[in-house]
Amino acid sequence: MEAALRTEDLNLGINGNQILSDISMSLEKGAFAALCGRNGAGKSQLMRCLKGLRKPSSGRILLDGRESSPGERMRRIALVFQSAEMQIVSQSVEKDVAFGPENLGLDKAEVESRVEEALCLMGLEDKRRQRPQTLSGGELRKTAIAGVLAMHPSVLLLDEPFANLDYPSTLSVIRALISLHERGYTILVVSHEAEKFLAHTDTLLIMDNGRLVECGPSEDVYGALRDYGVYLPPSCSFGDLAWLKA
Repeated sequence: MEAALRTEDLNLGINGNQILSDISMSLEKGAFAALCGRNGAGKSQLMRCLKGLRKPSSGRILLDGRESSPGERMRRIALVFQSAEMQIVSQSVEKDVAFGPENLGLDKAEVESRVEEALCLMGLEDKRRQRPQTLSGGELRKTAIAGVLAMHPSVLLLDEPFANLDYPSTLSVIRALISLHERGYTILVVSHEAEKFLAHTDTLLIMDNGRLVECGPSEDVYGALRDYGVYLPPSCSFGDLAWLKA
């Protein structure tokens, strides 16, 4: 199967510091992948390179097997930041989700169709006219996800999507991601909270000191997480790594 997203020998240096070194990775279409590692491992900077927000020093980033430009990645790769409120720009959930498609210059009917689709995917239909300031943390995160889904991305990247969420909100976001995966979306979640969702993923990548040190099926690789400073509950099996049990 052709990879939805692939990097080849990706390097990034900032102010004389080597941030990413020789990152070669591949995500198949429809993958639900986790990218884990201790704080400062380079995960967020890798996401910014993938999205097109930061230019790598060297290496290639390919979409559907073709080398891509930063502009193409800005259009086709969605990135939901850790602080969801940073991506909320309008005075209602519905208007916020419409913001991106409207700025693409789409006609009114297409914008309305995309907004309805994204709200349904995130289970936000009954929140459409609500002010973002009145939403829970989980609803805010799902609004941010709905906003990027309305742009019809090829790949969805999420940076610490469970950060600062309470238990019910975390479960709500996990359910939403599982639903998107079941619908065929290609998803990469950056998180150091592996115990919350890892058992629902099919691929695990581990970064340390700017390098990709492990990559493979999640169930085969998860045992290495402790070696690289990622917390796992004591004596846990792979199936234990999910707050939301199937």
